[in-house]
Amino acid sequence: MKLKTINKIGLFFILLILIIGCKEKTSEKSRNQKWIEDIAYFESEYLNESKTFSKDSISSCKLILSTLKSQIDSLSDNQLILQLSKCVAMANNGHTAIPLGFMDKIPLRFYRFSNGLHVIKTDSDSKEYLGAKILKINSIEIEDVEKKLNPYLSGIDRWKKFKTTIYLSSPEILNGIGLSERDSMMLTLLKAKDTMEITFGTKEMKNNKHESWMDLYPDSTDMGWQYVLKANINKPLYLENMNEGVFYTFIDSEKLAYFSINGHWDKSENFGDKIDEFIAELKTKTDYDVVFDLRYFTGGNYIIPVDLATRPPKIIDTDKKIYLITSNMTFSAGLVTAARIKYYAKDKIVIVGEEVGDNLKFWAERDNYKLPNSEIRIIDADAEHDWQDDNFTLGKSFWVNIFYGVPAKNLNVDKEIKLSFEDYMNGKDPILNWILNHDE
Repeated sequence: MKLKTINKIGLFFILLILIIGCKEKTSEKSRNQKWIEDIAYFESEYLNESKTFSKDSISSCKLILSTLKSQIDSLSDNQLILQLSKCVAMANNGHTAIPLGFMDKIPLRFYRFSNGLHVIKTDSDSKEYLGAKILKINSIEIEDVEKKLNPYLSGIDRWKKFKTTIYLSSPEILNGIGLSERDSMMLTLLKAKDTMEITFGTKEMKNNKHESWMDLYPDSTDMGWQYVLKANINKPLYLENMNEGVFYTFIDSEKLAYFSINGHWDKSENFGDKIDEFIAELKTKTDYDVVFDLRYFTGGNYIIPVDLATRPPKIIDTDKKIYLITSNMTFSAGLVTAARIKYYAKDKIVIVGEEVGDNLKFWAERDNYKLPNSEIRIIDADAEHDWQDDNFTLGKSFWVNIFYGVPAKNLNVDKEIKLSFEDYMNGKDPILNWILNHDE
């Protein structure tokens, strides 16, 4: 009797488990349902809460979202993601974006020089293509590929030029806008005098470099990668200590004080100490010109380097110059630091290089959103900055700028100089060379 009871109980639990399992299986969401939920979240939780969209932009986004809901089954995941990225880009703000770096790439990395896009890093199997110039992707001129990709990327055109450099190596991204297969792309390459068409497939590689400038210098810890630039070359200052993030030196033969900050600034445990040390030595060399190299300072913290803006102009002799190096990669905290340096340097300032990567009035700081099913991440700016006129609006402007804001007016370049592939390969820095030979 007891045995029969036990058998009945066991049978009951087996049936219960089967029923629960069947319910879970039948209640599993379809791809369509998951994307419907993600699009609904995008519209209700993100789009309606974001501060950076105009009314017209919101209306345009909602039209796209409405169309997407009816086309889910005919669109790939890549296409849906890129359409959402296009919506986010309508905020017209470089700090409000869907980061696309997670999408699969071929094992080649590019950098944009003054004379075109070149391959500067590859896996071992593709090293013969190092140094080649990229002419076309999937038989489309590189400039046309960029034009087609631009509407899906956030920020002003100069910032997009920088961002596309790393995105162009992703078939998944280009597939999302209808320009590529999902897992491969054909490159038309020019090396020496030879033009070749090579198809590359995506490949998972260990790589902690998420911005194109980070691939410029040979990194021995970057396992599995080959660099066009050899580690033993005599590197110019902008490359010599690039991996440190924060670096300074005094070129006594030229009476020049050089201080560099790039996007690796957070690797420097003693950022503030280096500034103090630099300023202490500068006090003993008041007849030196000063160079602040921010060409690769893509963002981070602008509170730490505030003394770099305010103190050197008071220290150096009245006839000395402060040279500020910028580029389209000078962004966010890099742009702010540049604006403060310019403001306090006054008539001592000479800006060299390229225009910065954003307007002086922009939105920054961040809220983070994540779509519930695809887990696509959205970075959304939530505070306004004005480094042009220093207008402050309580509840809208970033509160820290009450203390640090300045009306820099502009960051126009006094001397435009761009790095060529040949200068890079020969270890030359045309910007610093111009500064060293500048007579004014």
